[in-house]
Amino acid sequence: MKKRSMRGIFFPWPRSKGGWNMLTRTLSNHILKFCLHLRDRGFLIGPQETMDGIRAVQTIDIFNRDQFQACLRLVLCSRVEEQPIFDHAFKEFFFNIKENRLSEELLHYLSDKENNGRKEKSDQGKPQESKKGIPEKQGTVPSGSPGIQSQGGETAKEERKLSWVASRAAFKQSDEFQAYIPPDELGDMEKAAKMLVRKIALTRAHSWQSAKKGIRLDFRKTMRANLQTGGYPVHLYWKKRKKQGAKFVLLCDASRSMSLYTQRFLQFAYALLKCTKHVEVFLFSTKIKRVTDQLLDKRTDLPALSKLENSWGGGTCIGESIYSFVQDYGPQMLHQDTVVIIASDGLDAGDISRMAWSMGEIQRRTSSVIWLNPLLKIEGYEPTARGMKAALKYIDLFAEASDAHSFLKLAKKIKIRR
Repeated sequence: MKKRSMRGIFFPWPRSKGGWNMLTRTLSNHILKFCLHLRDRGFLIGPQETMDGIRAVQTIDIFNRDQFQACLRLVLCSRVEEQPIFDHAFKEFFFNIKENRLSEELLHYLSDKENNGRKEKSDQGKPQESKKGIPEKQGTVPSGSPGIQSQGGETAKEERKLSWVASRAAFKQSDEFQAYIPPDELGDMEKAAKMLVRKIALTRAHSWQSAKKGIRLDFRKTMRANLQTGGYPVHLYWKKRKKQGAKFVLLCDASRSMSLYTQRFLQFAYALLKCTKHVEVFLFSTKIKRVTDQLLDKRTDLPALSKLENSWGGGTCIGESIYSFVQDYGPQMLHQDTVVIIASDGLDAGDISRMAWSMGEIQRRTSSVIWLNPLLKIEGYEPTARGMKAALKYIDLFAEASDAHSFLKLAKKIKIRR
């Protein structure tokens, strides 16, 4: 079967709707979990080594199990003494039937291509029998090329198996996976969060405070201060509108398509919580979940999020998740002093019929809506995805942020005064 190229990644099956993309995301999730597995065994592996491992497997034949293991060993082992430990951990993670049954099934799927290749080579040597005069069996397709139909049937079978593996991965992850906040660049992220809070200053329409250079005369204070002069206003006192710090609501897309960026957005949410107490954080994938209390956990230096269920690592239902947020939390959290920040790539695979209404309600009730899309850093990207297109006209600021440097750049550029 001819290999097709997509952004430097070779996939040995024809491109189809969701097929290669689903396997890539599932494989990335397995590499992330495998790196955590190695960290438990004393390996010095951080987010940079994890991303290097994901990039490295894109340069090899991922259907070759030996290449897959050797590639990860080369990237994740920093000393020769760690290589035997790595080989044992690799077998323990991918072949432990009791604890990691899904990992074995994934590797079994990756090795099917080798067996299919051997079978195709053996079949090429056999002469093809003529089908003239042979009655067609029940259930066979009477017309078309037999080779192409057989290939299409095998592809459809592989795609069904691929979908099942990916769905099982998301379901298994909901019980075992924990989301960690990366410690690197945390100082820069806190600096960006402080600058963002300082740049956003909202005023309340009916609240005033005393000021030396105000815009309105404070009659009550002026009369009380000038009682000794018989009520003549010798000394004037002024007041100005009271400024109030904004309240933030963060909606972070934690689906498979955002797996490389979600931890950075969580790091930003954690840094923002350290700067101001008026912050609410939500994660969503196919469902939405509030995680503010877990981020405020003081028992460890950096909290780990657990029991995320359908809010992490699954498909992407942006419209349905935002609609659920507006219905369940809108009356308590959406006010004129609220700034809503949505971090998502806009690749909605669910029902978007309620996206426009939900985004319209958020824009109408709040002070500002900011949408952070990490795909904007890709040259030539246009927000043509149906979910992104439906939400675009309700967004006040559409920007890119995927790391501490980009968040700091965003904080310097943003300025909201209302």
